[in-house]
Amino acid sequence: MILPTRFGFALGALMIVSGGVALPSALAQDADQALPPPRWSVPPQAFVDDFPEAALQADVSGSAVIACDATPDGSPVNCEIRSETPPGMGFGQAALGIVQRGRVVVSDDGADAASRRFAVRVPFNLAAEPPPQEPARTFANVEARWLTPPRPTASDYPQRAVDRGLSGGAAVRCEVALSGKPTNCVVIGEVPRGSGFGEAAVKIVLRGRLDPATIKPEEVGTTFVVTVPFSIH
Repeated sequence: MILPTRFGFALGALMIVSGGVALPSALAQDADQALPPPRWSVPPQAFVDDFPEAALQADVSGSAVIACDATPDGSPVNCEIRSETPPGMGFGQAALGIVQRGRVVVSDDGADAASRRFAVRVPFNLAAEPPPQEPARTFANVEARWLTPPRPTASDYPQRAVDRGLSGGAAVRCEVALSGKPTNCVVIGEVPRGSGFGEAAVKIVLRGRLDPATIKPEEVGTTFVVTVPFSIH
């Protein structure tokens, strides 16, 4: 069964959701009361592959607090894991790699290295997708209405899944446009979570096109769901 889920992790208050896009984020300011939070000139970018494999397999969310020094050019150095919750899931090591991608703002007042030390908390969340606010209108009989059916190719298989020998699938929900091109496509289910099948399935579905001659004006904005299986064999 494909369960409706959203996979991602947050830095501070902003969620970074899977799909290959890393968003600049404001980082949590309650990381370590003994150290100040950083001001980022280049916010660290986080990616789906940063989520620890052990935590994925155990379906566990968590966080880690990282403390670093800032070099005169703003690079985080001498970073250490201050805390990790829950321990043993790899969140600390993952957070270290994320934080060190950023650059902090360093004052020009000749501050010594000790005053350039900072701490930041990096949360990692496996969050269930919230239920829709209202029932969506469904586009009927989508299987028979493709002008150009979405067809996967070998290059669509996520490399992360290839490396781990994973098979699985994803469900994608899209809206209908008069042109026939699927629009506003989102992943509503992915098995296993974090495998990359969801992102790959969206790209596959977006290559398809419904037959515009079959689409009525009142059907524009209705939704349809496409399930895309992936098999390593």
